[in-house]
This record gives sequence, C-alpha cells and structure tokens, in this order.
Amino acid sequence: MMLKQKWLWGLILLLLVVAAPSLVDRWQAEESSDQYEIIIPYGEILTIANESELTLDEVLKTLKDAGLNNVSIEPTTLEKLQLQNVVQIYEEGELAKQLRFTPYAKDIDETELGHYISIPEEESYKTLIEEVIEPEIVTIAGELFYFLSKEDDHFTIKTPIGYSSEAIDAIQASGMNYTLRIANAETEFVNKLMVQQLIELKTDQVAGLLGMGEEVIGFDQPLRDVFINELHEAGYAFYHIESSKMKGLGAIGKVTDYDVIRLHSIDINRQPKLTVDVMVDRTVRAIKERNIKSVFFHLNVSDGNMQDNLNDAVSYLNGLDERMPSKYTVGVPLSFENVTVPSWAMALVLVAGILFTFITSEILMVRVLRYGATAFMVLLAAAYFGLDRIVFIQAFALIISVLAPTYAVLKSAHGSGSFGGILLQYAKAVGITLVGIVIVVSLLNGNKFMAGYEVFRGVILVYLVPIACVVLYVFMKLFKIDAKNPKKSLTNTVALFNMPIRYWHVIVLVLIAAIGFFYIGRSGNGGTAPGFELAFRQWLEDILYVRPRTKEFLIGFPFFVLAVYVMNTNKQIGRVLLIPAVIGFLSIMNTFTHLHIPLEVSVLRTVYSVVLGFFIGFVFIAIYKVLAKYSAKLSKRWS
Repeated sequence: MMLKQKWLWGLILLLLVVAAPSLVDRWQAEESSDQYEIIIPYGEILTIANESELTLDEVLKTLKDAGLNNVSIEPTTLEKLQLQNVVQIYEEGELAKQLRFTPYAKDIDETELGHYISIPEEESYKTLIEEVIEPEIVTIAGELFYFLSKEDDHFTIKTPIGYSSEAIDAIQASGMNYTLRIANAETEFVNKLMVQQLIELKTDQVAGLLGMGEEVIGFDQPLRDVFINELHEAGYAFYHIESSKMKGLGAIGKVTDYDVIRLHSIDINRQPKLTVDVMVDRTVRAIKERNIKSVFFHLNVSDGNMQDNLNDAVSYLNGLDERMPSKYTVGVPLSFENVTVPSWAMALVLVAGILFTFITSEILMVRVLRYGATAFMVLLAAAYFGLDRIVFIQAFALIISVLAPTYAVLKSAHGSGSFGGILLQYAKAVGITLVGIVIVVSLLNGNKFMAGYEVFRGVILVYLVPIACVVLYVFMKLFKIDAKNPKKSLTNTVALFNMPIRYWHVIVLVLIAAIGFFYIGRSGNGGTAPGFELAFRQWLEDILYVRPRTKEFLIGFPFFVLAVYVMNTNKQIGRVLLIPAVIGFLSIMNTFTHLHIPLEVSVLRTVYSVVLGFFIGFVFIAIYKVLAKYSAKLSKRWS
C-alpha cells in the first residue's frame, strides 16, 4: 500500500509540474505590473483652492511636486453647475412668485412644470448645455432662460451632461493625467450621449474610467455591453474598486476580458479620522500585498484649515515616496498581461486533485466514504468541463483546501525526540499542504481571479473544518472509538457520557470556547487585533518586507513541533497538541486562497512562517521540559 501511495504522489507531482507554466505566467504578470498612481478628486482640489489663499494652479502644482500624478473629474449636472454659481435654477412656481407683482407676471405659465435655467456666461458651459440637452429657450422679464420640462423623457437637473472643459484644461496644463468618472443615467439615450462624449474626449492624458454611484453604465439596459465595449475599444482602461458592490461590475470584466486596474480608496474624512502615517502604511501594504495599482485619496475638505489639509496631503504623498519599495514607481498603471489556463493544463490539475483526494481521504477511515469522496471530485471535474461553470472548480478547490491541512497534520504527526526526526515529520506536513496549495492555485488562476472578479469561496470552512476534524480524531483516539468496530465504540461512547463532570472539565470547556471565539474573531477581513500586536506586525513588515502570520509562526507550527516531540513520550498529550497545530497549516492554505495577493508575497510570507515556526517550536519544547520537570517535582512532593 505504501508503495502504491509513493507512485500516486509521484504522479501528482509530475502532473503539477507539467501544468506549471500557467503559474509561471501569473508570477510574471504580477511582477511586470510595477507602476502605481495616486488619484485625488478635482472637486476636492477646487475646494482647497477656493477656501485658501492659493490659486487652483498653485494647489495642483503643490500636489504634483509631492508626487500626485492623476486627478479624477466627475461628470457635471445642472444641479452641480448651480452650486458652482455657473447657472441659477428656478422652478416654475418659484419664478412666478417673484414676478407676481411685476409687469412680467404673465411670462410664466405655472401649469407647465419645469425648471428655468439662467444662460451661463462661459461659452463652454453654454455649448455643453445646448448641445446635450437641447433645451427650449424662453424670454422671462426680458431675459433669456433655458426651460427644462419636468416631463422631459431624458433629462433632469440631476442627469449627467458632460465634463467641465475648465477642469480638463487646468489638469492638462499641470501636466498630470486625469481619470473620468462615469455614472449610469436613467435612460439609454443619455448613456449613449455620454459614451460618445467620452470617446471624443479620449487623449493620452486620460488614464481611464472610474465608475460612480451604485451601477455601472448601462446597467439593466440592453446596450450595457455595447457601451462597455465601445469605451474599451476607444482605449479606455476600467478601474475595479476593491470590495465594490457596484451592480453590473462583472459585465466590465467579462466584456473587457478582465482588462482592468485594481483600485483602493482611502477616505481621510471618515470617522475616526486616519493619521497620515496610518494612511501611508495602508497604501504601501495595498500596493505591494494586494495587487492594487491605483489609490483614490480623498482630501479633507469637511473641516479644519484648508492650507493645513493640503499640507497633510503633501505629507502623505511624500511618505509614500519614502516608504514604497523600490520595485514600484509612480506612473501609469497597466492591467495585467493576459494569463490563461489551457484546457489540457486544467485537466491535468484536476486529475492531480482527484488523486490527491483519494490519498488524503483515507482519514475518513471508512472505505466507502473514501471512494465516495473521490467519485464526487470526478463528478465536479466532469461538470466543469461539461457545463463550463466556474462554481464547480471553486467547489473542487474548497474540498482540496480542507483536506490538505487536515491530512498533513494527522498523517505526519509521529512521535520523535530527535532534531532530524522532528524535521522530517515537519517537512512532510508542510510538503503535503504545499501540494494542496499548488492544486488550488493552479485551478483558480487567470485574470478574473487576479483582478478580484472571481474569488475563492468557503474561507470560513477552511478555518473551521480542519480543526473540527482534528478535534474529532483526538476525541476518538482518547476514548478508543473505532469506526471499524461500532459495537465497542458505542460502549466506549456510553461510558464517556456517563463519566462525572468535574469543575476542571467546565473550566477547560470555557477556555476552549473562549479560544474558539477569539480565533473566529481574528479570522477573515473583519478580524481585529490589539494595539501592541499591530505595532509588532508593522515592525515585522518593516524588516521582512511582508510579515509572516502570527497564527502560523507563533501558534500553529511551534505547536506541531511540540506535538511531535511530546508524542514520543506521551501520545495522548501530543495528540491534543495537534489541535492548535493544525491552525498553522490551514492558515498557509488560506494565505494562497487570497487570489488577489501576488504569489511572490504569499510564498515569501509562508517561507518566513515555516522557518520561524520550526525554530520557535524548539523554544516551546524547552519550555515544556521545564514545566514537565517542575510538574514532576510537585507531583512527587504531594503524592
């Protein structure tokens, strides 16, 4: 049986090596994407200029000299033009009330509902309104107004009508690039006009298009994909906002073949307000660890002295220049090169995964379950090729992600008191987990995963199921429950439940529950950590480029080393120690299931964890020896 397993392991490794070029393509695509940009909204820059003693050109120059290279421009509306004092807008009733006791009272027909808009002095705004909206021009009290009926089929005062030529001219004069924000209008007619405008506005200085609002352009409209394709063919890049819940965002990825740029937003105005140092740290981490290539930075325009707020932005930009790793430079970010996984390579990896499942599912201990698990993986693979649905690959990868760390710990944990013996068991456990990792990463490969449009599903199961399986294993070993001998197992189980409950039992259960809640609370994106740990993490990151995960090198891996050592003399205690030990192996699996993280970062982080965790494990052994010796003395004294 052992000989057969060795042949199967050899075949798995061969299949993964043959399919490896796709992983190499991903690595190279991530490494070649080394330029990033910082975007600040034009409206916030304008506010700083209007509420300080600086001119707009001076504010733009100050930010550019500090490292800013991109400014975003939102589409304007009649309502926004009124806020900028470009036009004045009156409802029919409001204007009629003002003219009621004048000779011009009859100039207003109050039965005709709509808005009267003063004609702007600037020719560019006048041209924009007349060419896009084509409003009726009326005379009121001897003065010309635009009239926009409330029954207009396409336009309201809130409808986007175009982009400020003054804003574009100012940014072009500064020498910076600019990003045009794009919203979804209520009608397809307006969206068509906006797309045409955007195509006409495309120049080398226009970096790309960034969505705004809750929907992508054309959402829930027949021409949605046509609009996206026309803009993409015009040379526009699209931004994918990290963690965005914008409706229809997936259509941009599919239509453009995931030719997108990942963007992270930092809002200094949110509460509690972020310090400059924290914002710098978050930005650096986002760029080097999450494939973020564009950062949308909000200026503080809500309170305080505007000159001071500008200085904070300058400090932030200077801080990025100082803290950013040398491999990254400010410039025009490019989307990832195309990374594809050929069908033959996918088939090879799936076969490797099926064989891996057959080997690792021996932990189920019942032959029927083992063959059933393997058959289920064959069905998932067949369903993927037959139905071309990514969900089947995601389910396949999830099962591998759960099996790998579980099997690695249970199969490799054999007692040893020597350095070489412990190292061998440790290397075996890490190796088994890495094989599972390569299978998962090879399956979930390509631009749609790298860009964040598709993700690994079932992260919480990777956190919980391996621990539950190891707990069950320990429970069965401690109380001699054998799946192959159900009668004896039932007797032992009954005896277990008839055991009296001691106070220490309750204390242990409460402690385990507390650890469990702490563990779950720390897992995932919403997990929290105390301040001293955050400072320790930052210190590690500063000296190691990326920090290893605490739960790996300070908990999981050291406990595995300790468990192997203890099992050499006390199998029961050693097996119990496997419960925290599995955390290290499931955690490195989880590291690689964050598919938007560059492979280089995940590999480096895991190497740090594996090496540090191994040697810290011997510190655990030394502490265990001291405690065991002290415990023996106490036991002898009180016996």
